[in-house]
Amino acid sequence: MSTLDGLTHEDKVFLAGSIQAIILADGNSPTPSELADLEKIFKRLDFQDYEDCLEDFEGRIDDEKAFLKAAMKVKSAQAQDVILRVIYELSLQNGLPNDSQESMERKLRTIWERPK
Repeated sequence: MSTLDGLTHEDKVFLAGSIQAIILADGNSPTPSELADLEKIFKRLDFQDYEDCLEDFEGRIDDEKAFLKAAMKVKSAQAQDVILRVIYELSLQNGLPNDSQESMERKLRTIWERPK
């Protein structure tokens, strides 16, 4: 997985929100192993400003409609690839992705016209 070089601030804000959405999709608080995996992803991506980006996301996106509208603004194929890879990786943490996680990935692929 590549670093976030070339992603705009808006792309990174959407990535941060997508990460949070996947982590919370099962309705449970993140487990220690999920948090450890998340830290590994942040380190591999060099996502040093995750907390700031997440705060920015939470200040603007408050429902699914706003989330999908924000997704439409992610135009870079590189950003789309990074977001899809990260949410897929996170969705596999507990074995198979749950319905909410699969639905989110499917919606993003549809918006970005990206086949699975």
